Amino acid sequence: MEILSCQIKDLKAVNYECGTCKICSPKSKLDYPFEENLKTSESLVDKLMAFIEKYTRYKCKITTTEKNPDICVIDVKNEDELIICRAEAKYLEGKAFMKSEMILADHLKPKETLIIDKPKLISYFECYENDFKTYGYYIPIFIVWEFNRPCPDIGGITVYQNINVLRNIYQQRGDKRAFKRRQGDGDIIDGRQLGIVDKYHFSIRECKPIETLPHEIMSINIPEGKL
Repeated sequence: MEILSCQIKDLKAVNYECGTCKICSPKSKLDYPFEENLKTSESLVDKLMAFIEKYTRYKCKITTTEKNPDICVIDVKNEDELIICRAEAKYLEGKAFMKSEMILADHLKPKETLIIDKPKLISYFECYENDFKTYGYYIPIFIVWEFNRPCPDIGGITVYQNINVLRNIYQQRGDKRAFKRRQGDGDIIDGRQLGIVDKYHFSIRECKPIETLPHEIMSINIPEGKL
């Protein structure tokens, strides 16, 4: 199985100006293949679980709670499976959001823009607070993006960020990062709208290379009495 990587230590130093390749079109084809995207996302979940288990002492399980992040990272040294953190895998393929700099009030460049479904982002904020009510301690959540765009220099990199950092950005920037796209082909499955049109955006500059995630997970302090 392919190991996730970024291989760029300083994501703020990357040149995010688009070149002259013209691969990405500024006009959307409104083709959003929900079922195909679901399969590639599931593949990324498998890769992320393998990555975490390879480079930490913890095990991973798929969440059983709807709207929670994909992965529970657990410590199985005791009979009780202690949740160390959660992780959500986001797969970005195809062409970049070429109008992002014009449409978003924060003017994020297409090459730096990371996309997430806004309702799901809100649900991760809620999960973080609900975990505290349920378990008595805050469980970190990490959002992981595989940026599989056709860019020759950064296409294929994997980055991540803690949900608290993303929530701070969300609270500070608000609607300046939000966009509601048009409904497209593939959004409707068996008469039900499964594709989500409300999007929120972050920048690769605001994230960390995936190589530092295992250390961050291993550095999580669990409150006394919970171990």
